[in-house]
Amino acid sequence: MKKSISALARLARQPKQVSQIYPDTYLKAYIHEHHMRVGETRTGELTMTEEDEKFEFVEKTTETYRRNPKVWQGEYINVHRDKNGHYHIHLRKMELNKRFSPVRVGNAIQRELLTAKKVLGL
Repeated sequence: MKKSISALARLARQPKQVSQIYPDTYLKAYIHEHHMRVGETRTGELTMTEEDEKFEFVEKTTETYRRNPKVWQGEYINVHRDKNGHYHIHLRKMELNKRFSPVRVGNAIQRELLTAKKVLGL
């Protein structure tokens, strides 16, 4: 109750605010995930569909952000893209043992870089 009173007081202090009551109205709400609960606030657009009778509310959704999504994966490298559109190349784990050939691995990485560039249209 205290929250609603303070919200009304804030609205009253703002200039050029009008209050309007619509008796016997019909409100249809398009909301994501679950029905609204008491005290819950949603952000969206309210539209009057018929003069003083029917309203529709459509909740605004935010686009989900995945941090640096993987856009290409190879045997030796992975390519990620950051939020600015820049590409980052990461080497995958490799075991250094007696059979490890730096020249062969270097050539394979070079082929994968060229393949990734071609696939990503760069």
